[in-house]
Amino acid sequence: MQLAAAIFGWVVSSVALAADLELPPDVYGNYAPGGDCAKQPRIIVNKVGVHLDTAAGKRGPLPIMVSYTFVGGARYSGIQIWALVKHGGKNRWGDDNTPVILTFNADEKRGALTAERENPGKERPVALDGPLASVAQTGRFRLCRTEEDNKR
Repeated sequence: MQLAAAIFGWVVSSVALAADLELPPDVYGNYAPGGDCAKQPRIIVNKVGVHLDTAAGKRGPLPIMVSYTFVGGARYSGIQIWALVKHGGKNRWGDDNTPVILTFNADEKRGALTAERENPGKERPVALDGPLASVAQTGRFRLCRTEEDNKR
């Protein structure tokens, strides 16, 4: 019985720690289609969080849930990092709806970012606001080049 209680306590504390994960500084920066920050929509990632700058408006910081093993479970050892955007209340099981998934270092490529609808075609997709719809429709982003990069 004590072993079961210990395992339960470990699982609960692991879940609590996972809920508190933040994006690492190596994904901070400005992302835009093709890495051209003169274009919209843009996704800005910094210590404060994830922000959207789109023709449909600005939004941020977004409420997100970060995962380092969203695909592949504990055996995943790649560089991708997922940020599940919380939006649209709770689902039928009482969990946060996460209709958009941001994948940093998408396809195992540093500086690549994808924004995708979670489970497209499901029974009742969560409606997105203008900025979220804009980034989900664009889909692929690259880290913008900085002035420092342009001098090289």
